[in-house]
Amino acid sequence: MSALDKRIRDAFLKPGARRWSVYSLLVPIVSVLLALVLGSVLLLFIGINPLEAYWYLIFSNFSNTYNIAEVLVKATPIALTGLAFTFAFRTGLFNIGGEGQMFAGAMAAVFVGLKTGHLPPFVTIGLCLAAAIVAGGIWGFIPGVLKGVFGSSEIIVTIMFNYVAVYLLSFLVDKPLREAAGFYPQTDMIGENAFLPFLIQNTRLHIGLVVAIILSILVYVVLWKTPLGFRLRAVGYNPDGAEYAGINIRRNMILAMVISGALAGVAGFTEINGIHHRMMDNFSRNVGFDGIAASLLGGATPGGVFVSSILLGMLQTGASAMQRGVGVPANIVSIIQALIIILVLAGNMMRPKLELRLKVKRQEREEREARQESQGHQEGGIDA
Repeated sequence: MSALDKRIRDAFLKPGARRWSVYSLLVPIVSVLLALVLGSVLLLFIGINPLEAYWYLIFSNFSNTYNIAEVLVKATPIALTGLAFTFAFRTGLFNIGGEGQMFAGAMAAVFVGLKTGHLPPFVTIGLCLAAAIVAGGIWGFIPGVLKGVFGSSEIIVTIMFNYVAVYLLSFLVDKPLREAAGFYPQTDMIGENAFLPFLIQNTRLHIGLVVAIILSILVYVVLWKTPLGFRLRAVGYNPDGAEYAGINIRRNMILAMVISGALAGVAGFTEINGIHHRMMDNFSRNVGFDGIAASLLGGATPGGVFVSSILLGMLQTGASAMQRGVGVPANIVSIIQALIIILVLAGNMMRPKLELRLKVKRQEREEREARQESQGHQEGGIDA
């Protein structure tokens, strides 16, 4: 693990970082505001009024029910890949492979959906979900073994596995699973019984949102309310201390990567069965990396990940409205998103020094007040 990786890990995982404080809330809020300010400089540079652009970016999301639903549609896979990164991160692992694990889950879900679409909905949907979980778990298991047994860098391995998944998906939609018509590099539609039910009619919001909420709760319970979660977090914070206490480091690393991959695989299931209903080349790109952004912005906690995913969903949905309204390139949102993450990381790395400085000042103030109080008592005794 590099020095930078260790500093990032310590900024989020050490006991002080888990303590709730005003600072932990201020860092993401100030980071978002500063990113918008810096983004406004870019907008002024290209001759766009930032206030008008940001009006479309933010408030267009609340203009009607469909747009609100679209925010949640975008947020659902981001939340799931964010949970995947969070689970591994809490074990001291940097799972950069959420993108590939999501594609693995999508490939499994579409294959099962094509073969079992004639079955009753609860059967075929359940089979698609199970297949996506298994495929994502396998895609996380291999890097986990390479890390736990052979000491390979999980960062490099998971990034390489992203490319493997992308090119495997491209091969499948171009050759073996290409649609019967053969016009486009995509599969046939999965059976209608495999479609996820919609939560709101005339929108694309599906029951995958409920799945994401349930998994957020489960991840919190597992990590913070069970002995397994304690062992995983112990491995993440202090591997040497955990090993001395009798915790199997290798097994917990592998298990964390499997569960992390399975969570990302569910994101592929929700995208296939809930939105696209078929697999196509380059579908839902960068969702895995958006999940990393959501996790870091949310302090690597399940609740924070979900809230951050909604924020990123707002930015992505509002980007299209901003482009239509004032002609701003939608890619400006990617720049703003990158600035947010950089500022969040910088803020969390500065947090220990700032808290130490505030603690010293508080102690000095308390000592000064104690001396003044003591002098007051002494002067009162003299007068008496």
